[in-house]
This record gives sequence, C-alpha cells and structure tokens, in this order.
Amino acid sequence: MTKSVDEFWGKEELLEVAKRQKQLLWMILLSLVALFIPFAGIITGIISIYFIYKLAQALRSSAAWVYIILAFIPLVGFFALLHLNAKATKILRSNGIKIGLMGAKAVDLEKLRGSAHK
Repeated sequence: MTKSVDEFWGKEELLEVAKRQKQLLWMILLSLVALFIPFAGIITGIISIYFIYKLAQALRSSAAWVYIILAFIPLVGFFALLHLNAKATKILRSNGIKIGLMGAKAVDLEKLRGSAHK
C-alpha cells in the first residue's frame, strides 16, 4: 500500500496530494448524492476511477489497482474513497498542513506554494 508517513515529502508532492484529495472529496460528496439517483452510482463509480488512481499515485501507493477494482463495488467503493482520503489527511497533517471539511486549508496551501517556487 502506501509507505510510512515518516518519510520525506517534498513541497510539490504535498501540493499534489492536497489537490488530489480535494478532487476525491468532491467525488465522495457526489457519491453520496448518487445513492439517491437511479444509475448515478454507476456513472460516479466510473468517474471516480480517474481520481482514485491519481490520488493513489500521489500517495506513492503501489496498490492503486486495488482501489480501482473496489470502486466498481457500490458501497465498498465508497469506503475505498474514504480510506484513501484518510491516508492523504494523515500525510498532510504530519507535514503541518491543516485539513478542513473539504481538504487542505487554502492558507496553508498558499504558504506551501510560495515556498515550493523559491
């Protein structure tokens, strides 16, 4: 799965994780809404594949394909999304980035962006 959160994460990598986490959080929200719309779960499951892969890649996960397979199982896929989100949150918090309801705080990301480009 993913490596230890104790390893070094560069500023650009952290920005990528934060960006991909925010995208995944929107997919989780859409998945919740899709539970009440016939056949929408299938569509959100298909769209989620891209976001799952990109976040797993940003988290340096060697098992991105497992999450992709789980995305095809309606309720299990939702829990896979939550699990990836928890991993991203853990890595971001361990690197001093505050996490809100919909991902990393904008203030922390701006500070990170500013120091990443210096």
